[in-house]
Amino acid sequence: MVSLAVLGIASLALVVTTTMAVEDKKPEKADVGLQGILPVEVPEDLSEFPEGLEGKWDKWADQVSELLGKLYESDLNLAQQKQTLAALQAKVKEADGQAALAEYSSRLERRIEVADAVLQTLNLDLGAIKAAQMKQKQNQLAAATKALKKYLGTLQNGEGWVDYLQLNDLQKELKNSYSEVELLDLLKSLKSKFEERGALKDAEQRKFFNRKQFKGLEKATKAFLAEANGGAAKINMGNVRKQLTALVENLEEYEATQSSKNAFEARKAYAMLRQELEGGLGALTTALRNNYFNYNLRVMVAEDFINRLISDSTCEKGPVVDCILGAYVTGNQATTTEVGVDFKPSDSTLRFDLSLAGITNSETSGTTNQAVIYTSGHHQIWGGKEINFDGDTFTTQPAWVQVDANNTTVGASTKLDGIPLLASLGRSMAYRRTEELRGEAEAIAAQRVRDRVRPRFDDEVDERITRANEEVGGKFNKRLRDNGLFPSARSYASTDSHLYVRTRLMDTGELAANSPPLTISSDESVVIQLHESVMNNSISRMALEGRKISDQDLITEFEKSFTDIFDRKVKLERPPVDPDKGPNILAFDEKDPIRIQIIDNTLNIILRCGFEQKGETAVPTQIITVPLHFKVEGGKIHITRGDVKSSPVVRPERIAAQIARAGVVRNKMEKAFPDRVEDSQVKAKLENRTVYLNITGIETKDGWLTLTVGNDLTVEKNEEVPPAVEVPPAVEEKTAAK
Repeated sequence: MVSLAVLGIASLALVVTTTMAVEDKKPEKADVGLQGILPVEVPEDLSEFPEGLEGKWDKWADQVSELLGKLYESDLNLAQQKQTLAALQAKVKEADGQAALAEYSSRLERRIEVADAVLQTLNLDLGAIKAAQMKQKQNQLAAATKALKKYLGTLQNGEGWVDYLQLNDLQKELKNSYSEVELLDLLKSLKSKFEERGALKDAEQRKFFNRKQFKGLEKATKAFLAEANGGAAKINMGNVRKQLTALVENLEEYEATQSSKNAFEARKAYAMLRQELEGGLGALTTALRNNYFNYNLRVMVAEDFINRLISDSTCEKGPVVDCILGAYVTGNQATTTEVGVDFKPSDSTLRFDLSLAGITNSETSGTTNQAVIYTSGHHQIWGGKEINFDGDTFTTQPAWVQVDANNTTVGASTKLDGIPLLASLGRSMAYRRTEELRGEAEAIAAQRVRDRVRPRFDDEVDERITRANEEVGGKFNKRLRDNGLFPSARSYASTDSHLYVRTRLMDTGELAANSPPLTISSDESVVIQLHESVMNNSISRMALEGRKISDQDLITEFEKSFTDIFDRKVKLERPPVDPDKGPNILAFDEKDPIRIQIIDNTLNIILRCGFEQKGETAVPTQIITVPLHFKVEGGKIHITRGDVKSSPVVRPERIAAQIARAGVVRNKMEKAFPDRVEDSQVKAKLENRTVYLNITGIETKDGWLTLTVGNDLTVEKNEEVPPAVEVPPAVEEKTAAK
């Protein structure tokens, strides 16, 4: 009895203790919204504000700092996260137009856009996503059905196959969606017919049913049924959250290091999300397209600049021999023409008119059996020819030419000359008759000028366009493709005053650009903007990973790359060579051997390499940062090197050894990148002219290198030198005597 009592008490105590333990144990807190996805600390480039902010903007920085602390370092609920993002977005808009905050605001805005897109992705309506996925599959099915029916409609016995496959019924159900059950029954029946096509008794039918024209519908049918049978369980929100975390984590690391590994992992996470949430990534795709998949090379060219560049004036003189209104006309004429451009608006091409303006002056005499009329002609000419360029091909429209003819009678002689009283009467009658015919004569003169100018203008422009197409579409684009540098996306547009070219170099596993923080002034002549990603993605094509190469050979490889692309010899400045030790040997790392990072008015060249040189202890792999600053002043470009930094990839056992190595590296980099002053005027040769361009500005902000070319260019027309005439050697007299 006692034992049973003790056992009962012990059991009761165990139950109570266990219950209390369960009640005391708090459940793990589930992540809400951005918690666990954003970094636990404010990113370094957002925690540091531009120096020199005062008054309102100093207070602005404090407010932004407080909001960022809440977003990244506090456990906000979903509503609070949305409120904080909205408040930060308002702060970005408040700073719009403030040059001192442009770079910081750009960095902040892309974090806000990505975070907001992540929130939207987490709060997606799974039912709506599923419906969107089904709608996409349904559209593909409808397109495949239409294509097969169109093909069968071209065949003699095609209607029989349309009936056999029930394509009319299928189109009706896809269009009207009367019954999901009937649609699925039709598709299941169709799938069975595809799978059992081998059971058809007629060999010709089996062969026909296996034609490639049926493959599209077969594939679309299976995809639709697979999606319909998958159900809502296909979307794994746990996996979605995991991939969003990986995406944000790698984007943040990429912001700091420009690492190709982080770019690859970010693209991988995005690809996994697309696979999981097909049709439900609109907000995230837009945020990434604006901030990490954007064009990374941008060029703007002003109309006035192009007119200065191509301006060409020609003067041609020649005889006039013609028959006009029964008069035999002879004399001389001189035609002066100028060529220019007139930009036209277009959203998809570079569209412009090649314009023609000129004057024909003539001095002629028109002879009939009654009189000779002396005429001075002054004819104005204008015309144009539309040209469009889509990145591959220039296309043209027929040229048009208009002429405003103006003839002035300056003298006359008749058979009555020399006869007193009658001479002046004869000339008056000749003048009067000439004036009566003036309108008709000027119309004929205008037509003669048009007939002479328009075909030649058309032919000369078309000839140049043909050569341009061979060079751009046939050669230049091929060289880009051969070197792995052909853009993955391109945009061409024009307005009344400017041409805009935007391209993106971004392969699978790479990232591209954000929108430039700088606003381009419409007064600028030429603006070229290169994002650090186009430089890094280009360098990656050189395959320097893990290679050992001398600094001299490295420059040679860069020269060869530029020569291959532009089809003209390029010479780059080389670092000095020690006469005793020879060139430096660079032992590049397997990861990101050369990267470019542009931030805070600085272009950083980042090398991951070791060094070997005769007579010196080898330096193991270092991460070396060489900062360069640019300033254009007084017709000169000043390139100043900042403090070189060097840190080891693998921490050495002795700190003193690294200090010594860092000193060696700094010495080498200071010799390779000395402070320089270059002329801001750049010389370029274009066909029959030499052009001197003036670089007026160089900006390095938020990943972008912006070069501005001024409008005060100088053009020197090169006179065409006739080919030398080969003169055979003189025959010696004694040879001739033989």
